[in-house]
Amino acid sequence: MKKNYSFYSILTAIPIGLLCLVSFSGGQTGNFSGSPGDGGSTCTNCHATGANHGGTPALTNMPTAYAAGQTYSINLGINGSSVSKFGFNITAEVAGGTKIGTWTAGTSTQLRTDTNGLTHNSSGTSSNNWDLSWTAPASNLGPVTFYYATLQANNANGNGGDQMVSGQSSAILTNNEELISSFQLFPTHAINEVTIELANSDKAQLVIYNMNGQPVLRRNIERQTQIDVASLSTGIYISQVIVDHKISIQKFIKK
Repeated sequence: MKKNYSFYSILTAIPIGLLCLVSFSGGQTGNFSGSPGDGGSTCTNCHATGANHGGTPALTNMPTAYAAGQTYSINLGINGSSVSKFGFNITAEVAGGTKIGTWTAGTSTQLRTDTNGLTHNSSGTSSNNWDLSWTAPASNLGPVTFYYATLQANNANGNGGDQMVSGQSSAILTNNEELISSFQLFPTHAINEVTIELANSDKAQLVIYNMNGQPVLRRNIERQTQIDVASLSTGIYISQVIVDHKISIQKFIKK
């Protein structure tokens, strides 16, 4: 008997489509911040993006350094958009994609399924501004970066014609790390090598990560060290300097 595979495919697709439509208005609680630990996944996993609604996301009220166990109130907003429905997904990670800290949901937000981040809830879709509560880990685990994906939706009862914009904060050090592990890196746009100068130590460990959170180079360094990066692929890299278990990081671009 000849089977109607197209009919079966449509029947299979209907529950998936309904799941997407139902879940968007109440927030997408999956791991969609675009971070290395989330595998780079964003709202585009379900939303058909490509439109330009003019909005620019901004993460503000960020601490210059964090203290272990301290709670911080930060803000994520989308400014200048021409639409009236919005969404977001955010998480916090150290190098290598490890999630750190504890998130607390508010009136317009809810925890992600993994509890390692926040997303909007049904009331939060009408807001383009969210107050977020993050508590630093009980011990200093190194510089933390906040990764977020934002959505500007056209409110057309579907998943097309939307705009996704993702971003990340600068790495935020712990209070103790700002001194002992500080370093300078130059040039920040490198072809063959970069130079690292330690500010307050004679020796340190260096680990360089790609933007997928994978280590691509490890070595011990001294007060001033030239690092050969000629073999690295073109892209953005994160340099992590470790001194007595204290960590500082800087980015550079391999051209």
